[in-house]
Amino acid sequence: MGLSDSYEHGVVRGVVRYAREQTHWSLYGAGWMFRGLGNIDSWEGDGIIARVESRKQAQLLAGTGLPVVDVAGAYLLPELHPVTNDDFNTGRRAGIYAATGGFSRFAFCGVADVSWSHVRFAGFQEAVGAPIPVFEQPLTWWERPEEYGQLAVWIRSLPKPAALFACNDTAGIKVTALCRRLGIAVPQEIAVLGVDNEDILCELSDPPLSSIPLDCESIGYRAAAELRRLIEKRRTLRGRHSAKDRLRDIASPFPVIEPLPIVERTSTQTIPTLDTVVRRAAEFVRDRAGTKLLVSEVAAAAAVSRRTLELRFRAVTGRTVHAEILRVRMQHAAKLLRETNLPVRAVARQSGISTPQRFYVQFRRAEGCTPDEYRRRYRR
Repeated sequence: MGLSDSYEHGVVRGVVRYAREQTHWSLYGAGWMFRGLGNIDSWEGDGIIARVESRKQAQLLAGTGLPVVDVAGAYLLPELHPVTNDDFNTGRRAGIYAATGGFSRFAFCGVADVSWSHVRFAGFQEAVGAPIPVFEQPLTWWERPEEYGQLAVWIRSLPKPAALFACNDTAGIKVTALCRRLGIAVPQEIAVLGVDNEDILCELSDPPLSSIPLDCESIGYRAAAELRRLIEKRRTLRGRHSAKDRLRDIASPFPVIEPLPIVERTSTQTIPTLDTVVRRAAEFVRDRAGTKLLVSEVAAAAAVSRRTLELRFRAVTGRTVHAEILRVRMQHAAKLLRETNLPVRAVARQSGISTPQRFYVQFRRAEGCTPDEYRRRYRR
């Protein structure tokens, strides 16, 4: 791995953490920052952890005869042992997020000819249960920022409002940039969700891009543990069977690592409706996520009676205004738990909830665990 992005940095942190817990482990880096391995066939190492991103690279590593753990999952060969993100559940989580956000029209931008993109699409489609327009291009195409080609035609053709799931942040940022050029409002006409949470890039996107973070450090840690298992198993089997038999004996179910909770930014913060009253109310609630907000205050901001607002809000979202206030509060609280060291009492207060006891009850109802459990699981 060349340590070229936050995914590789996170994976390597996990590998290093695992290596420090072992005895007699030596790590060798290959990439632009390190001395090259030269002819890898003659390298006298015990195993390889790699981010395999081309068929040529996959075949080269498969031919070494060494145990190889792949942390990308783009090209699946029997000789490569993937330890990757749970891509199906990533797509499924994106679909649930879009559907519960009130969208009934969906779209997907993917990378052609790589497994992880196809699996994310499959999870997304299962969750939304509706036909999905798809636009795919090779990764190198997505990485060329000024090349749009048929993407502009495709974006214009989408029924709106729509929720668009981009298989990674590179595609998501390209979509938001193109929408800005075309005068298509994000998120009001097209809400865009990416994957990887490359935080600097996501924040610099216009508007800032919502994204699903991957638990890269856990992927790296588990990949190192899997490599150790493969090396030890290989040593016990050496000389007993043919190479093909040894490969079959070494094989095991592929470990997959759950993604982290969605980081919500402006690119998805909308309710898909032409009803300006409902949209104004939702924006007012979101802007005051950390305050003690009353439904009557929301109605006043939307310039309608409380009864009118309740009827129109429920018709569009299926939720009461009070339920929307609680939902936004819990999202805000979860963000504080993940990203700050604030005590739970302070998180409750900054989420507009007066007592920790009430906060614990509401948070458990929303997230299925206590605030303390949530922080231990997802703290960055």
